[in-house]
Amino acid sequence: MLVSTREYKASLKALEIEEYFDLWIYRPLGYIVAKLVQSISVTPNQLTVLAMFCGIASGYVFSLGTQQAFILGALLYFMFNILDCSDGQLARIKGTSSVAGKILDGAADYIAGIAIYIGIGIGYVEYVSNPVGWWILLALAAISNIVHSIVIDSERYRFTHHAWGRPHQLTNDYEYYKEELNRLKKIPGTCFERFVLQTYLVYLNISRFFHKSPKNQYFIYDPGIYYRKFRKMMKAWTFLGPTTHITIIIVCCLFMRPDIAAWIIVVPMNIYWLLLVWIQNKKLKTLHFITNPNPTKN
Repeated sequence: MLVSTREYKASLKALEIEEYFDLWIYRPLGYIVAKLVQSISVTPNQLTVLAMFCGIASGYVFSLGTQQAFILGALLYFMFNILDCSDGQLARIKGTSSVAGKILDGAADYIAGIAIYIGIGIGYVEYVSNPVGWWILLALAAISNIVHSIVIDSERYRFTHHAWGRPHQLTNDYEYYKEELNRLKKIPGTCFERFVLQTYLVYLNISRFFHKSPKNQYFIYDPGIYYRKFRKMMKAWTFLGPTTHITIIIVCCLFMRPDIAAWIIVVPMNIYWLLLVWIQNKKLKTLHFITNPNPTKN
């Protein structure tokens, strides 16, 4: 297996929007997996499915409720995230990134996430004095996890649009998938595909709430100034990403304290989110609009 620094960098997202834990831990391991399977005709979608089953297995093991089960469940969750990174890296190495792969990856992440949260809830309920309170706390952590994932995606869209001039991908994606859903409604036997698309459209619609298109397409922020002022801000946003949640859960479950992970996600991470919103809004007020040289791109 030949390892190329250039190929490894090409397997990543733009460094400005990558999560720190991905760059430090999961992406290097994901790249090794991608290189190992590249020569045996394994597809990115197959890695996605394997990651999903790994996540489901992690949830089942967590539900057993023993200390050994929590350690094994944490290790399986760790492997899930490595595989979840490797599918996209393999697609970028092969140049086979696709719309279907993106949707499948998102669906697999949510299925695995649901299995893991339910498994942790069942496995740890015997160790708490207030089972109802435990389930409420875990539900709040799961909701926070989902909201944070939507927020970080929205902030990535915002940064790539204002700093690099990319079109508003959320709007483009929503319209594209809406048309695709209408097309599938006319085709018999596409219930599963329609369900996946409908779910993804709900996700996109919520994302659009957090990141709206500009009201006036003829004026934009200066891309160079926006990049310089918000590059570090974008990196700060990445600590709300799914990999941060996963890493917190893994570490806490290794010590059989998922309740600590839930509290961290519900309280400090939501405070951190609100703090970032406040800081970003203050920074945005210091920017001035310029004439958009290509208003149709918005």
